[in-house]
Amino acid sequence: MSNSSDVAWSSLVSRSIAAWDDLISDEQPVPIDLHKNLLREYHSLDEFLVESPKLLTFWFFQRRSAFISQKRFKKWSREDLDDLVLIPASPGYVWRTDCFFVSHFWRSREHPDPDGTTLRLHQAELEPQTWSYIWVDWTCMPQHPRSPSEQKYFSRGLRTMSGIIRNTGFIYFYPPFKPRLWILYEIAEYHLTCVGGIQKTPDIEPFLQHINEMIEKGVLETLAKHHYDCYEDYDRQFLTSWLELLVLFRRLEINIDFIRKIMDHMTWFNVLGDQVYPGLKLNRYEGRLVYLGNELTFTPFPKWEDEPDSLDLMAQCREGMIVL
Repeated sequence: MSNSSDVAWSSLVSRSIAAWDDLISDEQPVPIDLHKNLLREYHSLDEFLVESPKLLTFWFFQRRSAFISQKRFKKWSREDLDDLVLIPASPGYVWRTDCFFVSHFWRSREHPDPDGTTLRLHQAELEPQTWSYIWVDWTCMPQHPRSPSEQKYFSRGLRTMSGIIRNTGFIYFYPPFKPRLWILYEIAEYHLTCVGGIQKTPDIEPFLQHINEMIEKGVLETLAKHHYDCYEDYDRQFLTSWLELLVLFRRLEINIDFIRKIMDHMTWFNVLGDQVYPGLKLNRYEGRLVYLGNELTFTPFPKWEDEPDSLDLMAQCREGMIVL
């Protein structure tokens, strides 16, 4: 690694750790020293991309100043680390008061917003508000063409993205309705795991109607009826499983705080076996949910190619990373 790359990585680590003190809440203590030490263990960007997570994933977020000043959504780049911070994928760091998630259509496969039209709408909406960091997939995850280390991080980023959606402010400007599966999922993830759901606007209303239809009639039937699609077959399998599980939780009228706890364990900490709670047991790879003695099924989650065969969830508990 070149000296300039060394400096850029070291600066990113220092800047990120300094930012955490402003993000964490006094009411929700987190093991910040442990998280600092975990990030400091990585001595280069490539080491971080390949080996993360060591018990914990870190998300790239774009800094406010970089987002507001750009003319187009910036593509993730090793040369632009100064625009970013790394935030632990752990309870207590990501808040709607400080962080936003941008849900957006891809207007082309080469660039999500080639002429900056969508970006300008977001900038006009967000500039008067007080916030610090923002997550845009194009900017915050390595894009094509990816090196092997970048691909590893990208895959992990996709499977933990729901944790970002649930815990940040959700902002969107959609063009006239098109049945995009990723958009439907992002809206459903926020709407069905947050108290009060999401504000209804004309551009989001068709998706909300289809979410209600999924709850009433089923996910697969609704997706087929409205011809929802996405570029990758694997994504379709993954998102279908997520949607079916979200719909099951809503049908069972499970408390939203309980849902969020379960989802956090699934996404932030990559639980691979049974998740066991009072009155509920879930195994996502078997597509099985037992609630108050009743067994329900959903489409099993596909496994990612780089996913380990097992994960010692209790090791994370012992380290103080999570509380079951």
